[in-house]
Amino acid sequence: MSNPAVSIIVPIYNVEKFIGRCLLSIKKQTFRDFEVLLINDGTPDGSMKIAQKFADADKRFKIFNKENGGISDARNYGIERATGEYLVFIDSDDFIDHDYIRMLYNECVINQADISCCRYKMFFSERFILPIPLGKKSCVQDMETTLDQLIRDNSMQSFAWNKMCKRSLYTDTGIRYPMMYFEDVATLSRIMFNAKKIAITDKYLYYYVRHFNSILSTMNSKKINDYIRSYYIIRDYLEKQGVFEKFRDSLKGISKRVEVINVYSVLREHIIARNFDECFKNLETNHRLFKILNSKNFNKADEGYPELPIRITQPERKK
Repeated sequence: MSNPAVSIIVPIYNVEKFIGRCLLSIKKQTFRDFEVLLINDGTPDGSMKIAQKFADADKRFKIFNKENGGISDARNYGIERATGEYLVFIDSDDFIDHDYIRMLYNECVINQADISCCRYKMFFSERFILPIPLGKKSCVQDMETTLDQLIRDNSMQSFAWNKMCKRSLYTDTGIRYPMMYFEDVATLSRIMFNAKKIAITDKYLYYYVRHFNSILSTMNSKKINDYIRSYYIIRDYLEKQGVFEKFRDSLKGISKRVEVINVYSVLREHIIARNFDECFKNLETNHRLFKILNSKNFNKADEGYPELPIRITQPERKK
């Protein structure tokens, strides 16, 4: 039996309320030549009972069980077991348009692109769905143009879930998702660097379900540090590929924006903790980390991912 054209990887953890809608949207795809890798990341709820019903009814849905390791570990686990020419990642609390796979696949094949990308809608409720435009019409771009936009977070964002990528971009390069928050930011730029051509459609095909306890709305020192570290990983990779100077301005541009975002996040943590003892030190650390990131004295990691030379600390909550 030949391999499917597309492998859809769905990490599953504590999504009992949402997994049915997600898998039903996959089952209803107009494009049929795909496999679905349902990665049970040690979920303690009833999510897998729902997933099992889909697997029992449709042989394209395949269940894989593993110990809990987080979304990065689940995605990496799926990459190792996927057989399709193209990969799609779908978060198990989100859902997709019935033409999602067909349109992204056609964009790749017709344009001979390594990656295709679509617009998405932010789903708050059935009555409140907010379209998020990419800022441009359908087009085909080269790597340098797209990578510049991706690093700057300008009309191209580092989400794994609204894109289709050739599986070889992962398997031939060995690129995987690091075990950290903002793993998409740390990964997509490295994947994009290895793509020759990127196809973008202005169709809204992905529904991102917005939860009020999402990463950005529940920031802490660990997440702030990982946010910064994701850009250290990007610079480290570009340095090792010998192309950092081409994207120096791109990294400087996003650094200014993220540094300001982190100022808000640091202040918020200290206000919640009612503890300002280390507040100015944390703000200074935030500034110094970005200064180091963009300096000529940036130290590449000998192996693995680079670590932060200094770290923002979590304020202890005062009574």
